[in-house]
Amino acid sequence: MSREAVLEAVCGGEAECREELANAPKEVESFLGPFSTFVPIVGELKPPLIERVENMASAEALAGDRELARLAVSRRLAELYRDKFGEWEGDFCPICGRTPVLFLVRRQQGPLFETASKTAKCVCGFSWRYRWWRCPNCGAEGRENFEVFLREGLEGVFFYRCSKCGYVHVEAYGEPDEVVQYGLRILARYVAGD
Repeated sequence: MSREAVLEAVCGGEAECREELANAPKEVESFLGPFSTFVPIVGELKPPLIERVENMASAEALAGDRELARLAVSRRLAELYRDKFGEWEGDFCPICGRTPVLFLVRRQQGPLFETASKTAKCVCGFSWRYRWWRCPNCGAEGRENFEVFLREGLEGVFFYRCSKCGYVHVEAYGEPDEVVQYGLRILARYVAGD
């Protein structure tokens, strides 16, 4: 899928929307700049780590906002503790506790057949392998528990709505850049009706 196709799906011809979405990763990075030297003090390596940060008040003071501080500290935790949770297989992110919306599917050529792996990609930057046909929100399993939606122009992108709880997530084949990832998360919320 191309960046242009995602920008078109999210914004249509609205130039301001396209510019804002295209600049979203830069905006996030500029906000995170002051946190590049912030060292979160984690009391216990138990998921979600964000709930174990003992100096969160300092981060909130630096950010000026609780939710922005949580995002910035979560991103920092993902950098620092990525390897500690290399075998994670849970339904929520072990760093920030969020339920994933975006899953990346990578194809690999085996000796005889092509295989694919599914990776949950959290907004905090942490990624982990995830099971096929499982709702990350309620744990419902099996193809019969999902409605699948396609958006014209978005090749290799599938939206799944759980018939048990209504949660919507998106699977994208390939390695989309950050702008595309932001756009796909926005589209998933649209499919969910949020």
